[in-house]
Parts: sequence; C-alpha cells; structure tokens
Amino acid sequence: MVAMDSSDSDPDFHTSKHVNKNNTQEDDSVISEDISSTEPEPLLASLASQTAVVTDSFNPDSFSSGISSTPSKDRWWTSLAVIGISLLLFLSTSFVMTIVAAIYVHGSFSASLFSNPDSLRQVTQSPVGLLLMIVTPQLALVTPCLIAAYLSPHPMRQRLALVKGNWPVWAWISAALATPLIGIISGIIIGLFLEESAALKEMSDIFRQQSQSGFITQLILMIAVTPALCEELLFRGYVQSRLTQVFRPVFGVLVSSIAFAAFHMDPVHVIAVVPLGLFLGWLTWQSGSLLPAILAHFTNNLVSVLAIIIAPTADTNTFSLPALEFTLGIFLFGCLGIAATSFAAIAYRRAPPTPIGTTTTPT
Repeated sequence: MVAMDSSDSDPDFHTSKHVNKNNTQEDDSVISEDISSTEPEPLLASLASQTAVVTDSFNPDSFSSGISSTPSKDRWWTSLAVIGISLLLFLSTSFVMTIVAAIYVHGSFSASLFSNPDSLRQVTQSPVGLLLMIVTPQLALVTPCLIAAYLSPHPMRQRLALVKGNWPVWAWISAALATPLIGIISGIIIGLFLEESAALKEMSDIFRQQSQSGFITQLILMIAVTPALCEELLFRGYVQSRLTQVFRPVFGVLVSSIAFAAFHMDPVHVIAVVPLGLFLGWLTWQSGSLLPAILAHFTNNLVSVLAIIIAPTADTNTFSLPALEFTLGIFLFGCLGIAATSFAAIAYRRAPPTPIGTTTTPT
C-alpha cells in the first residue's frame, strides 16, 4: 500500500508517463502518414498521369524545340535549282530585251531582224539598245539567288557571304591587282590553241565604237560594275557558299566556276574564263567573304574594257596584248598583287568552316 501510494502521488512519474504516451501517439501518426503516402494510387489516376506524360513526349512543340539546337544540313540541290532558274530568266530576258531594243532603234520589229547582221549591229551601236541588252539580263540573272537568300532561314548577308571575312582591305586590293594578269595569261594561252570567235570580235568592235562616241563611263558601268555584282552574287555568293557548307571546298569552287564559265555561252570565251572563275572562287573561300571577289571581278572587266579601247584599231584579236605601256603596267601590278595575295593567304589562314547561322562571340 505504501508503494502504490508513493507511485500514484509522485508527480515525476505522472509526467514521464504522459510524455511517453504523447511520443507513442506521434510515432503512430508518422507511421500512418508513411503508410498513406506509400499507398498505391487508384488505377484511373495512374492511367491519367501516364497518358499526360506520353502526350507531352509526342508534343510537336516540345519535339521541335528539342531539335532546334542541332543545325540542320543545308540543302545543296537548291543551288542547282537557282542556277537553272537563273539561266532560263537570263535567256528569256535577253530575247525580250533584244526585241525591245530593236523596236526602240528601228521603230518596229520583224522576225527578219535576227537574220540580218546589219540590223542587229545598229541595235548594239545604240547606247540605249546596248544598255537594254546587257544590264537587264544581268539583273534577271541575279534575281533568283536574291529571292532564295531572302527566303533562307539564315541572315541574307551571311547566306550571300557579304561579310568582312578574315582578310584585311589591303589583301582585297592586292587580289584585285592580280586578277587582270591571270586573265591576260589565260587569254594568251588560249590564243595559242584556239582562234578568236566571231562573237568576241563583234563584242570588241562594239566596245570600241561605243568608246569613240563618248560612251566610256556608261560602258564601264555596264561591263565592269554590273557583271561584277550580279555574277558574283549568284555564282560565288549563293551557289558556292551553299555548296561549300555541304561538300568539300574544292568541289564547291569547281562547280561554281564551271557554271560561271558556262553562262558566257561562247565556247572560246567559256574556256578562257575558267581560270578566272577558279581564282575568284578560291579568293572567296580563302578570304571568307564575297567582297574581294567582287572587287577583283570589277578590276578584271575594267582592265579588259580599257585594253580594247586603247588597242590599235587594226588589232581585233581579243586575246592579243594591248599597248606596250598598258601591258607592262598589268604585269608589274599583277606580280605585286600575286605576291601580296599569297602572303595574305598564308598570314590570314582561313578558320575551320562553321555552319551558317552559328553566332560567334566577337573578340
């Protein structure tokens, strides 16, 4: 009785008993929560959650965002399509502009015009007629590549290689000085094996006659500026830049150069401009920019026009050398240009190509 009375009357004993009871209740509640959390979900809720996961996995938006970080391979066939469309536009525009120029010069048009050399010569002797027959087809030639570059997902300037590249401006000038020498050497070699065609002789006569009538500035703009811009934008800017993104640079340069030469139509002229096309293609790829090739093409055509103008009238051979002083200047500046261009190619080596559309951090 004494022991029971002491245990019942001891306050510490009651406190300890109450604490143990509370701890036991808390443990039971924690166990019950664990059991409830590990209790399996109902079958319908489980199926609904799995369906949501599967639906999200095949969501087109999430799929496209997942592959957007990986650049897609450029489509090379668009280069061939643009070349074909440009050829059709060039030929059709040349035909139409010949009719328009004939109507402007003669006041009317007849089918016999194409079989009458004198009538055609009168059209080409007219400054306006020559402008319509040369500039307008060139603009038609470049239109498809401009549209294709504009519709490209990549920036238009980058697609056409209208960027500064990795060469300094002095290297652009040196390459431009070297280009006429390459053209003259090519012409001399071709002249040893092939005779000048009638079309080239006719072209030289037209240029000489137009210069004698005071049409020199306009002639330079038509023959030097327009082809340098239009042809380079198509063949080196669009075609070669796209092909070198997919294939080896040698293949891209070769295809664009052959296409460039083929567009000159005349067989002798086609063979003569192949070396020039290869040099311009190499220049564009090596410098990483189209701008040096545009400047070089302009310089070559400018020198060619000036050479025809100052050449003796009796000398009608396009492949022959012009006046002695002019020729010596071409060789002197050409040799300096080749040496400086070779140095630039070594000093400013081309960086490994990066896919179009890749952004780089400026340094």
